[in-house]
Amino acid sequence: MDLDFLKMHDAHIPQERLRLAIEENRILIIEENEMIGWLRFSFFWESIPFVDMLFILEPFRGKQYGTDVMHFFEREMFVQGFKELMLSTSSEEYSQHLYLQLGFKTVGGFFPINEPYEIMMVKNLIGKVEKR
Repeated sequence: MDLDFLKMHDAHIPQERLRLAIEENRILIIEENEMIGWLRFSFFWESIPFVDMLFILEPFRGKQYGTDVMHFFEREMFVQGFKELMLSTSSEEYSQHLYLQLGFKTVGGFFPINEPYEIMMVKNLIGKVEKR
């Protein structure tokens, strides 16, 4: 995995935490002959998979990569015994519409300091995981 590439594009967390996420296999890389994007996750309450970041590079947006990696992630987490997923997204980001289409429900939100409203979302995986 290209740590330098991720550091350049994922400036939301300190380098040491990014390195740790890589070591703990909490980053899914989306590739097709080149880097397309990634999904980074952690665990809310140490027990619920939480999508920290889903990022698709600009030339590849709108081509189903985000949807595909989310379906893959949902299946993987369900197979590992998790019953729900969580994530948050800025109210100013288009991604909230993708998550709603994928079956996530808005469960609240908050105002980070000097940032727009952050929407909290959850998806129940029981009986809803795509069987692709």
